[in-house]
Amino acid sequence: MAWILLIALAALSAAIAAAARRGLAGLQDARARAWSALETQLEKRHAHMIQIVGLCARLMKYEHDTLERVTTTGSAIIAAARRGNMPALAAADKAHRAAVEVLFRLAANYPQFGTSRAFKALRERALTLDGRVDDRREEYNNVVSVLNVRCQAFPYSLVARTMGMRPAAYLS
Repeated sequence: MAWILLIALAALSAAIAAAARRGLAGLQDARARAWSALETQLEKRHAHMIQIVGLCARLMKYEHDTLERVTTTGSAIIAAARRGNMPALAAADKAHRAAVEVLFRLAANYPQFGTSRAFKALRERALTLDGRVDDRREEYNNVVSVLNVRCQAFPYSLVARTMGMRPAAYLS
């Protein structure tokens, strides 16, 4: 009788471990999808800002430092995203947003940009892409939050250790 109970307990433990493994694997996949979506939006924003900088460079000949800062910080974002370096990505994104804000403030002083519908449309598109980046960042952080909580809760913590999983970094 005891051996039947032991077999049932072993089967139950195996079923729980398999379910926990599937759950963690699903969360890892969700994190990868969320990261991919975020990275895609970052690349779209970077490409769009390159277009804006190219347009501004024609008229804003004395604002070379600002244009260079926007381009450099955008490239730093892409490099940090490809490395998966969250602290560097957060710092580069903050610097990029500040540089873009300065660029748009300076562009407002140029009458050619102030009256141009095309430039206003480019600026609106940049704001839309910033919003999408923020949405994807929030989505990524939500998935990471669930994954990290699961990795610390029993029985997931035991399975996570056997899978070699560590808590994922948030993107602030």
